[in-house]
Amino acid sequence: MKKTIYYETMQDDVVVASDQQATVPENYRWIRSSKFYDFNHKLLYKLFYGWAYVFIKYGLHTTIVNKEILQKEKRGYFLYINHTQTVGDPFLPSQIVVDKETYIVASPSNLSIPILGKILPILGALPLPTGAEQMKRFRQAIATRIQEKQCVVIFPEAHVWPYYTDIRPFENAAFQFPIDTQAPVYCATVTYQKDRNHHPRRMVYVHGPFMADPTLQRVKKRKKLANEVYEQMKKDARHNTFQFVQYIQRKENL
Repeated sequence: MKKTIYYETMQDDVVVASDQQATVPENYRWIRSSKFYDFNHKLLYKLFYGWAYVFIKYGLHTTIVNKEILQKEKRGYFLYINHTQTVGDPFLPSQIVVDKETYIVASPSNLSIPILGKILPILGALPLPTGAEQMKRFRQAIATRIQEKQCVVIFPEAHVWPYYTDIRPFENAAFQFPIDTQAPVYCATVTYQKDRNHHPRRMVYVHGPFMADPTLQRVKKRKKLANEVYEQMKKDARHNTFQFVQYIQRKENL
């Protein structure tokens, strides 16, 4: 039988972390530079990549389509992905992007996850900031990673909905970063199918690049870029062929 999840709005947290209201410390550093940190980062990233390969390919039965286009991209870029796995999503980008390191913009609540939450900052997670001063340093960190020709990953739906088979609305603000850095944008859409053993099988479709329209004003530029990515992901979502989780909106909010 399918699992059923009830929701009120498309912005609901249907999966709640142990500390859902967590924020980063006031003096949090998004960019760290020391021999100790660099050593641990490189070591953990290699271990992480190897484990992620096994988990994504065989544990989550994932096939990635068209990721070769990313290997042609020599600039730093942004990768937008729909958010459908609690554990799997932090591991997926490293399998889509094979020639760059991935830095994932994440909710601070992820830092409260046992074991993994302590490792995520060392791997390069970029938890969302609080307040103007933190936001300034956060934006600088993102710009630094782009200048280093790495990949910054964003889940524009913000909240994880396990096995959801459509694309939820996302905030245009998530697309301000590529406009500020004049960086290309790619998207990866996770879709679900049923295999012969009745296990979820995933096909991930990669598309891009998308570039902001330089002829538009700031707000319109951001909106157009967000819409282009959204429409592509909606199109790719048609590859979903089976619902492993049924989502039902509560009647009193219809």
